[in-house]
Amino acid sequence: MLYLHLFIEMNKTESGSEKSIKVQLIIEVAQRRFGLYGVEKTSMQEIADDLKLSKAFLYYYFPDKERLYKAVVEKEQNEFLARISEKILNIQEPELLLREYVSTRLSYFRTLLNISRLRLEAYSDLKPVFRETISLFKEKEKEIIVRIFEKGVSKGIFSIKDPDQTASLFLDLLKGLRISVVNDKKTLFIEQKEYDRLLEKTIAFTDIFIKGLKIK
Repeated sequence: MLYLHLFIEMNKTESGSEKSIKVQLIIEVAQRRFGLYGVEKTSMQEIADDLKLSKAFLYYYFPDKERLYKAVVEKEQNEFLARISEKILNIQEPELLLREYVSTRLSYFRTLLNISRLRLEAYSDLKPVFRETISLFKEKEKEIIVRIFEKGVSKGIFSIKDPDQTASLFLDLLKGLRISVVNDKKTLFIEQKEYDRLLEKTIAFTDIFIKGLKIK
């Protein structure tokens, strides 16, 4: 198996790059299983079996399942933020920036199931390490929206007294739209019809929000 060739024995001295390769492979394999079954229904033994390795080897790199899941979610967060930055890098119009952010956010969250799964869980059911992960990601998202709003203000297009507070409101309302679609589902997989309905609602909401921001 490919996995076996990419790993070396634990007692062998390894370089930083070798360790990084192994850690990333573990995260990628765990990402697929967590995405399919969720963190609660996934065991470290199952991830080790997917890797064709012993559970002891897996614990050498990740002492517990929670820290491995945290690494998976952070990987997805970074992928999302990188994709967003790439998409909006050369867009100058604030209105187009906001619409592009919303559409990219929605389509990418559909594929990154671990972000969705974590963000839709009740905070009371999450361990502190997960709550911290959610909080940090929300702040990074808000920073992007704040920059978009500030650009709109500087160009004389938007009238916003408090960009930070407005960005928080915008993200909370977007989250509410997503929850309205998946709230009663037993799985977080979004069917095409559900996605189309959510996309339609999100576009309509964004248009209304932008109209409220624009200088009359």
